[in-house]
Amino acid sequence: MVLSGTSEGGRYGSVGENGGLAHEVQHHSIVGTSHSRSGTSSSASSVIDDSDHCHMTHDVYQRQPLLPPGHHGSYITSNGIGKEGSGGFYDSSSSNGMVKIPIPAPHRDEPRFPKEKSKTLVAFLFLFANWIFTTVSLSLTHDKVPDYKPLPDVMLDNINVQEWGLDVSEIIIIVSVYLCVMVVLFHKHRWIIFRRIFLILGLLYFYRSVTMYVTVLPVANPNYYCSPKANYTGPLLVAKRVIQLLSGFGLSINGQHTFCGDYIYSGHTVCLVIAYLVVREYTPRRWWLMHWCFALLAITGVVMVLIARGHYTVDCLIAYYITTRIFYIYHTMANNAMLKENGPSNFFERLWWYPIFQKFEINVQGVVPRHYEWPLPWPRRWSSKNPQRTS
Repeated sequence: MVLSGTSEGGRYGSVGENGGLAHEVQHHSIVGTSHSRSGTSSSASSVIDDSDHCHMTHDVYQRQPLLPPGHHGSYITSNGIGKEGSGGFYDSSSSNGMVKIPIPAPHRDEPRFPKEKSKTLVAFLFLFANWIFTTVSLSLTHDKVPDYKPLPDVMLDNINVQEWGLDVSEIIIIVSVYLCVMVVLFHKHRWIIFRRIFLILGLLYFYRSVTMYVTVLPVANPNYYCSPKANYTGPLLVAKRVIQLLSGFGLSINGQHTFCGDYIYSGHTVCLVIAYLVVREYTPRRWWLMHWCFALLAITGVVMVLIARGHYTVDCLIAYYITTRIFYIYHTMANNAMLKENGPSNFFERLWWYPIFQKFEINVQGVVPRHYEWPLPWPRRWSSKNPQRTS
């Protein structure tokens, strides 16, 4: 049976010279009498097997347009109801049956880098509490300092003591910290950065309060003045010492740090290294000159502490190691979303301070960009509404 000539497509559309479908069936069955012999095929009934029927159906359906040409402007809504209109998915200006699917702009209910000032305040209170804890530990350690000669030290034993070195080191600390604070203040996401600094410093001061109390070393510089020891260390005496230390911000240059025993590990090294790490992380890579300046300030400050015998060498080495490890671990977890979630493969969740980190960083989505802006609402001409990324 040959399907040709006029269209005989039935339900499958036009079949013939216009329909583009011509099937020739070589083997077919004839039901009836001798109509096939007489050549009158108009009364013949043909039966096509299932395989040929399925093949024809599939082939014909492939040739149907996605939307019929007579339904320009119609589209199907999400509830399955067809509507007419020019704003639908179908492009009525095109005759090739193209479909337009409008994609709405993404909408975020929450910002990627929320300020969360309340969390920053909590982080500052965490730092302040551990700073108090450190001064209390020093107040108790002062009465436990042994009256021995300084311990052998490879570096200290081979240099002459320079008393002025400690003052120079603390001046460098003041300059580095102030410059670091200025850099963070001009950063667009200053609240996030301050929150991280407060938490990291709080952890460092907490560990320092423990290490200086559990192992007390003799005074490294025999010429350094230490306040007389007390026979009885009561709450009132400890409170007076804490207030004295806080009034001088823990620096000897102010004349208020007259208590000894805070050796392992070096607080001077912590401040110098953390200032460098913050500036290095949150300023553009092309500001390499600033990075080198902060690195030189940190190295010079540590050397000045050592030549003044303000600390043993091991104090500075331990301080450098623990400061960089906590800073790197914290930022590795903060910059990877998978490490902010509990799981069997996340070993960082075994840190005792991981729940604190998780609470502070759960809403920060991604690496904090290096955007800068004028921090004050005035003058307005200095405020940048669309700060550019300078990394």
